[in-house]
Amino acid sequence: MKVKTTLWLSLLITLLGMNIVYAQNTFPLLEKYIKHQQFTKAFKQASKLRSKFEGDPRFDYLYGLSALQTGYYNEAVFALERVVVTTPKIIRPRLELARSYLKLNNKTAAIQEFETVLVLSPPAKVKEKVNAYLRELKNDKNQLVRKSVVKRSMTFAVGYDDNINFGFDDQLIDLPGLGIIKLNPTSIKQGSGFIESKLQFQQKKLRNRQQGTFVIANLRHRDYFKNGDFNLTDVDLRTGLLLYEKNRQYQFIVRDRPIFLGGKLYTNILGADVIASQGMGVGNILSASFSAEKYDHKKIALADRARAYLTVNYDTQTSNLQHRISSYLGKEWADEAGGKQFSRNIQGLGYKLTKNWDVNNKSYLSMDFHHYKHQAASAVSPEKRDDDRIIISSGHEWQTTDKTAIVFSARHIRNKSNVNLYDANRNELKIGVRYEWD
Repeated sequence: MKVKTTLWLSLLITLLGMNIVYAQNTFPLLEKYIKHQQFTKAFKQASKLRSKFEGDPRFDYLYGLSALQTGYYNEAVFALERVVVTTPKIIRPRLELARSYLKLNNKTAAIQEFETVLVLSPPAKVKEKVNAYLRELKNDKNQLVRKSVVKRSMTFAVGYDDNINFGFDDQLIDLPGLGIIKLNPTSIKQGSGFIESKLQFQQKKLRNRQQGTFVIANLRHRDYFKNGDFNLTDVDLRTGLLLYEKNRQYQFIVRDRPIFLGGKLYTNILGADVIASQGMGVGNILSASFSAEKYDHKKIALADRARAYLTVNYDTQTSNLQHRISSYLGKEWADEAGGKQFSRNIQGLGYKLTKNWDVNNKSYLSMDFHHYKHQAASAVSPEKRDDDRIIISSGHEWQTTDKTAIVFSARHIRNKSNVNLYDANRNELKIGVRYEWD
């Protein structure tokens, strides 16, 4: 379908004089790019902020507009549809949404948005141009409905892990009731370089303005140079339903995660999640998730167990900084009475800081603390195992092109247990290249 260029240009000129009213500016760099019509930079910046602010009407509008101007029409539709649901009486987002539909040749949806604009009593010039658009659209019978967004990426990385088996530092250890014992060499920590590849696939479909579905598939494989017994293949499959209601979002997810060690199935985790997110003013989001899992250990039958946990996150942004504060609470139930030595009560806190240095560079630092209280003693110690685990992660991402980025990450894990055998430290460095495509 072709609509007269002069008609659309005149409508755009009219729109430039219209104000869209939301909360105060909290995305200064993004606003700057939009203001100066640097839409490619705007879309890159908005893409980096999306996981934090998706659902905020001001952000969704800026993201949708930049996506539309750079040719990402599916993303524009998703973002702008959320805006018109949250703020149904504001005209500008509907006009941009109608334009997005036209780019996807979805004439029916575009007509609906234009007709809704007329109901909202727009300025006379806008009304005149919209009516002209509607006359031309209704004479065109070409229709194509497309409300699906697909994202793919692959990452190749190399790195070094100084404790691939999460082993003990020394071969000799003093255990209560057992005295000094000599550990099997496989229990001593082993370090190795590695090469890692990762594939990601995401598809989101919008059924209507309040509902959507999604499918996510992640595959990660790591080969260690020194010990192939610890080569890891991690498969994460998820699908679910999205519901939008004003400034709230709900997700219902089912997932399966088989993990292979040394080429053999090691564990499989079946799970389900319910997630609710609530906007708390501009730039602030409170979310809570409840998860239930079935953990199937293929090597140790007594380790089979069920797990439930609650996670609460609070996200906020100040200038070019994003903060996330998290809390965790969980409990496990052994399939067999003898498996209580592997089942734990879990508590934790977390914090993550992300800084956008500019449109192409982003860094993060995260710290997580987990306390694991085992429900029964094991044959190794008369005491119930009680662990404190600290995980510190940092990383940097340099976007070299629209589709390519160089990524670096570092991680430190420290596990301190009342049973010395389980004391462990692990450090990992990794650098790689990520390529994304639609």
